[in-house]
Amino acid sequence: MASVSSTVRTKAVYQYDEGLRQHVCRVTALRPFYDLPDAEKALFKAGVETTRVLETAETIFYAQGGGQPFDTGVISRQDSNGLQTVFEVQAVRNAPEGRVLHFGTFKSGEDAAFANGDMVEQRIDGGRRDSNSKYHTAGHCIGLSVRRLMEKAPELEVSELKAQHYPDASFVEFKGVIDGSYKDAIQQQVSEFVKAALPVKLYWFKPEELEENGVFMAPGMPIVAGPDGKVRVVDIVGAGGYCCGGTHTADTSLVGEVVIKGIKRQKGISKISYTLSGG
Repeated sequence: MASVSSTVRTKAVYQYDEGLRQHVCRVTALRPFYDLPDAEKALFKAGVETTRVLETAETIFYAQGGGQPFDTGVISRQDSNGLQTVFEVQAVRNAPEGRVLHFGTFKSGEDAAFANGDMVEQRIDGGRRDSNSKYHTAGHCIGLSVRRLMEKAPELEVSELKAQHYPDASFVEFKGVIDGSYKDAIQQQVSEFVKAALPVKLYWFKPEELEENGVFMAPGMPIVAGPDGKVRVVDIVGAGGYCCGGTHTADTSLVGEVVIKGIKRQKGISKISYTLSGG
């Protein structure tokens, strides 16, 4: 298989249309895992001899980051004889120059391949995407609930640091102390947000427009703009917005029941862990 490299920026289509589960796009690069530079090999430490790295002009596959896991699924092509070549996507990562790398293997064996310029169909695992979107939206609801609580309890002085929205290990972390006595109040506010079925909307703002549009920006958190100089904002209408590149549910009711598991405090940092009922 000939190695085809590329420096073509990948358009992350999922950032504009989160509902897509299938998408046709063009191949821009394909190479064996072992041909990658060391820095890119380190992005997927599970690479083996048969692992290939596929790049496309556009992608609906979420690349791991922002506390959200990557998408999985398949990328396929059917030739004029009806023979289908299937590439199974095992991981997705962001790379330099705005490229998105799809790590995986060809289902029909090592000899199967795509050529540069081939049109292929992407299909993501919808169940995995839906779960990740629910957990990510739930994490936003928790952060916004703490912000709402701070309005009622001025003695509570914390700022959001980071979050992880993995189904088996989800949390939102804050600088400052959140006493365990606040747990019930946070749980109640999150449940109210979910019950209210608040719409989740996407906006794109210039960095200087974020504050005037009420977008929450944690101290020290980098503001990442796209090629057009604008920042993607996820707004839970009536609750608040974040700069965010992740995927979300259409409204908060689709998250389901959010359960606050506990609040841990260590060295001035508070971590609120959570799960979804049945998750």
